[in-house]
Amino acid sequence: MKRKKIYEIIEMPNGLKMMKILPICETGVAEAYASIRSANGFSKGPCGTFNPILYKLYGLENGIKDFKLGCEAVGVSELTVITNRLNNITDLVRCVSTSDLEGYDIFDEESAPRADGLVTDDNNICLFNYAADCAIAFIVDPKKKVCGSCHASWKGSLLGIFEREIDAFVDEYGSNKNDIICVVCPSIGIENFEVDDDVAQQFVAAGFAEFVDFKTYEKPHIDLPAVNRQILVNYGLLENNVFVIDDMDTVRDEKYWHSFRRGPIVNGKHLNGQNGYWIKLR
Repeated sequence: MKRKKIYEIIEMPNGLKMMKILPICETGVAEAYASIRSANGFSKGPCGTFNPILYKLYGLENGIKDFKLGCEAVGVSELTVITNRLNNITDLVRCVSTSDLEGYDIFDEESAPRADGLVTDDNNICLFNYAADCAIAFIVDPKKKVCGSCHASWKGSLLGIFEREIDAFVDEYGSNKNDIICVVCPSIGIENFEVDDDVAQQFVAAGFAEFVDFKTYEKPHIDLPAVNRQILVNYGLLENNVFVIDDMDTVRDEKYWHSFRRGPIVNGKHLNGQNGYWIKLR
């Protein structure tokens, strides 16, 4: 059976190349796009050339320019974009609307809300997330016209960030799980996700032993995309509505993705860029 195409690299109206997330866009209800590292942005050096970074000091000035360029590409003003200051190890989800723009400055890190998930039914705002090896999931309910995105570190996956995101759709907006479509964007893949045994055992204890490879490599490796797919199906989403972009690896495919694990690492400090993810209702 031929696999459904999940994404394509396209040129946006302003000339910026981005990854179009097809299962979301094809609903006619929402649009979702991910940035690609090799797009022609303002960022320079090892974290160039497109790096829509908002909160790290390294490359921040050009990162903000790239973020604004990405907003222009998807047809929104940065003044209508809402994000979180990611915690990486939480299951916190925020339901947001235009009212959350009051007094909000997306570039003010100190006052940025701390959470890892966003959900809205307001087509006057755009949701933004970012990552560098962690998974970003785009989610839409075409019937209730609700969209969201969440950031899942491996700890966040095990803590329940996907489940809490789905709960927000169901509890706050009346969604039926059978109607929810989810696309998980590229993350670190099994060939590069090497972990210590204590981390591997956390996945085993959570019921994901089949996705932990104890034999092929010197240390355990984890198939994080497969884990995330299983979490979503286990929580009641239809298998045909769950799409995982697992043919890319953020560490391996450096043309497309920034990576925390890949670095660059200078004097023990990670100087990685960030990949940007935009979703909005039409």
